[in-house]
Amino acid sequence: MNLSRKALTVCLLGSVSISSLGAGLSAQAQDSDSVRTLQSVVVTTQKAQESVQDVPIAVSAFDDEAIERLQLTGGPDLTKAVPNVSFTKGQFTGFNLKIRGIGVDVVATSGDAGVGIHQNDVPLQSNRLFESEFFDTERVEVLRGPQGTLYGRNATGGVFNLITAKPVFGEYQADAALTYGNYNTIKAKGMANIPFGDRVALRVAGSLTQRDGYVENLVTGNDVDDRDLWSVRATLGFEPTESFRGWLLYEHFEEEDARLRSGKQLCKKDPLDTNFAGIPIAFEDQIYTSQGCLSAPFSESRDTVNSVATLAGGLAVRAGLLNGDAFTAPAIQDLRTIAAGFDPFYQAEQDLWTLNLSWDVTDTLEFTSLTSRNETSVISVEDVSKVEPTITFNDFSSIPPGINPSIDLYNALFPGGVVNDPQIGPSNLYTVADPSGATSEAFTQELRLQSDFDGPFNFNVGAIYMDYEAGNSDVIDGYYFVSNALTGLLQLHNASLAQGGPPAIPGVPFPASLDTSNVDGDTNILNSLNGLGRNYFRTVSPYELQSTALFGETYYDLTDDLTFTLGLRYTKDEKSQKNIPTYLFTPDAVRPDPTAPVPSPATEAELDGTVDGIFEVEFEEVTGRAGVDWSPNFSFTDDTLLYGFYSRGYKGGGINPPQPAENANAFPNTFEPEFINAYEVGTKNLFAEGTQQLNLTGFYYDYTDYQITQVINRASVNFNVDAELYGLEVEYLWSPADNWLLTANLGLLETELVDVFAIDVLDRTASNPDFVVIKNAANYSNCVVSAQGYATVLGAIAAGQLAPGSTAGLCLGNFAGQEAAFGLGNVSYMDGDGATRAVGALTPFDGVNKDLRGNNLPGAPDTTLNLAAEYTWSALGNSDWKLTVRGDYYYQADSFSRIWNVGRDQIDSWENFNLSLVLANTESGLQIEAFAKNLFDEEVITGAYLQDDSPGLYSNAFLTEPALYGVTISKSW
Repeated sequence: MNLSRKALTVCLLGSVSISSLGAGLSAQAQDSDSVRTLQSVVVTTQKAQESVQDVPIAVSAFDDEAIERLQLTGGPDLTKAVPNVSFTKGQFTGFNLKIRGIGVDVVATSGDAGVGIHQNDVPLQSNRLFESEFFDTERVEVLRGPQGTLYGRNATGGVFNLITAKPVFGEYQADAALTYGNYNTIKAKGMANIPFGDRVALRVAGSLTQRDGYVENLVTGNDVDDRDLWSVRATLGFEPTESFRGWLLYEHFEEEDARLRSGKQLCKKDPLDTNFAGIPIAFEDQIYTSQGCLSAPFSESRDTVNSVATLAGGLAVRAGLLNGDAFTAPAIQDLRTIAAGFDPFYQAEQDLWTLNLSWDVTDTLEFTSLTSRNETSVISVEDVSKVEPTITFNDFSSIPPGINPSIDLYNALFPGGVVNDPQIGPSNLYTVADPSGATSEAFTQELRLQSDFDGPFNFNVGAIYMDYEAGNSDVIDGYYFVSNALTGLLQLHNASLAQGGPPAIPGVPFPASLDTSNVDGDTNILNSLNGLGRNYFRTVSPYELQSTALFGETYYDLTDDLTFTLGLRYTKDEKSQKNIPTYLFTPDAVRPDPTAPVPSPATEAELDGTVDGIFEVEFEEVTGRAGVDWSPNFSFTDDTLLYGFYSRGYKGGGINPPQPAENANAFPNTFEPEFINAYEVGTKNLFAEGTQQLNLTGFYYDYTDYQITQVINRASVNFNVDAELYGLEVEYLWSPADNWLLTANLGLLETELVDVFAIDVLDRTASNPDFVVIKNAANYSNCVVSAQGYATVLGAIAAGQLAPGSTAGLCLGNFAGQEAAFGLGNVSYMDGDGATRAVGALTPFDGVNKDLRGNNLPGAPDTTLNLAAEYTWSALGNSDWKLTVRGDYYYQADSFSRIWNVGRDQIDSWENFNLSLVLANTESGLQIEAFAKNLFDEEVITGAYLQDDSPGLYSNAFLTEPALYGVTISKSW
């Protein structure tokens, strides 16, 4: 196992992973016959160096040349090159990379991704794949299907593995590239390889991206969603003896700009009802009739949210700050134009250390140690609505003092209708911001022993340990909901109590402190948070994970061309999370330190039995895979591989966010682990004298307890569903002549939910006219009551038997059990599961569930297609220059953003065209490239996140990049 002086990259790869099926191949001209044959990328997906065509699992691999040729700038571009892959941004500084419909539809600090993200085979629980760009890369591998045996934790959907370029011994090398494009884009990349003798070398690489914003903010006049990010990586390679070698890597990533974390709000406004069943509704009751937004396709959802239906906007009306909806002007229709009160701020950092050591114990046994430490942080601050209010806070300064004590108090607190919010600053406009951030630290250690015997038997065994912490150390951790309306209400509440008056916040008899850490009146929210204020909403879940696994695979050659593989993995995940309920408006007397864990005897008795405010769960599972691969000699192919495998996959369960302070049983405290039984068959073929390649893969998944999230009371809560998935993948390459390369990738996918029944928060009545949806006056979630009961209460108000505003008590249960007094009884209905149920006519409940059987999983388009053509003019004018033109086409079919699959959930199909023109001189190492991405400037929604009842049920849409074009000049030495 001696190290090649020219290829330390491949030989020092350490703890790699489980399998592959070729997609990123290079084509190479041969002799004077002008026949170009296809050559496959070398991968290490089974922790051994193999051609991608010889690995019996579906994998797409792209070397550095293919990454440049296909314009794969970063993680989001993988969708355009790999079948059955989708990618979208997430709501909380994250992303969702999906393979065959499996990704991360769970939103929780203790949740895990379904696609493992690895760098140099190190599992990265937190990473910056979404923000960073590829540079100085040896290759990218995308493994499709469960990969848990060798690859590590939570790879039920597959694995993304970025292999960085490693030092080369005995040779000086360098390269540099500079790009200029539209939006004033400037990119710079470079690498220097410096040898120190024949056994030590240092490789240093870096990348810089700066550009103007894609989005115009009409309020500030600035372009936002810009980029300013950079990375640097240093790798020290060493081989002190013929049998011992290794490398030490340090990488730093940093970004600070005005990136938009979440897209523009999409909403079909739900206006206030003025009458019901012919009964007029007083304004005091109208304010509980809107959901904010109605369920509608995105093409019909170009309004603003009705702010009266939101927690901050609704409380502002009740406090007298507003008289109705703050957003009455028509919404801006352009998805790349916003009217935010302030520009967004985005900052992310990552520091990654990796040490790989390999020792040839014997000529046939190699021992590998892979150690890593990863530290990340990210914070994003945005204007939630991205819409400029059309009405200001009420100004009662014209009313002389002494007439109304309540008005006098209001004018004293809010002179001229200006609320002096210590986070947002002084303003008379309704404003909401939602800082979202996270910090994490991770340590991993993997040990592995691998054989290379001449006989029929070989093995690969090892162990891995991970220690991970998140949300434990910084004020930026968690999700905030900051509004000057909430602050104004608390200021009014505290002042009223101080004067001996009634509380302004119902049910809160004591004052609560404001976060006044910033008293200079500026609008920098980040320097004005201490995380302890009761004038904003904050959810934070400090989390720790200790994961230990033992794994191994054996390979037995039954014949010269038939191999049996058996792999097993034992995993133990220990998760703990501090129980910190949200503390908006919570009096200091009730919780002096709002970030201290709060014991929950009933819950903790079910979990670990220790009542200390720390929820602890443990999961232990044995998983694995078994199958055969056969390499027959067919007369009609040059090389063929046939394989079939069964895999059992597992992804750990977790702990839901803390319960809201006003409802300790709003949702389950934990969610279950996922399990997948996967069956896969495939074939890889090279034929027509090495000029064509055809790879086919078919798969069937039986999925149990897939993790899905839904926002409840401003927290993302997770539950489990069962599903079945099946599909087909076709990857084809053809070089019809020495100057042509044609490729086609097709992914077909069907996903179906099994025995799933759930309430749709967009349609809580399931369109049953016997029920209505109204607001909860305390927390601004929604509830369902019978239409008969609602009309009866409205009639009593109209008749003067009840006071205006009495419908506020319906969701609070104030009328529950009083049906007989109003001459009412029970109302029957049929749930989606076919069960007949009855509820009191005045008794609130969550809603009528729907039958979701047969619905699709989110983010699972049934078709993805990539077509590409590349033509090269070699030896232009008998020189060393060659010219290559390449065009790429990508199509993704319709998909859904939620499991309810209603019109609002549909993500329309979309297309993308890329074009490049490359003039290269192989002798001098000089290259000039002109490129265009998204050539026809398609405005594509890739995903959407539905907010819960209290912000008004709007959706944040996530977009692809607009048309990008530019020129890159590069030089290698």
